[in-house]
Amino acid sequence: MVAYGWQFMYLQSLAGIAGNAANGQTRTIYSLRHTAMTFSLLYGGKIDLLTLERNARTSVQMIERHYSKLTATMAGERLA
Repeated sequence: MVAYGWQFMYLQSLAGIAGNAANGQTRTIYSLRHTAMTFSLLYGGKIDLLTLERNARTSVQMIERHYSKLTATMAGERLA
């Protein structure tokens, strides 16, 4: 298996986002998973948690635990 971490770090430096100003932590390829899940919840149209669960290979409980603010916002928008 080839390690792609150095390429990710290189691309971050080219884009000028090597340092994470929000929390000071280093971004990793795994952090893209969080971004993808967040964007799916916010901008994925009518994506339901079961579909996201299958795509992300996680559980609905884990999604609710880590993204509860987003899922609550989505539920409120659907009721409005």
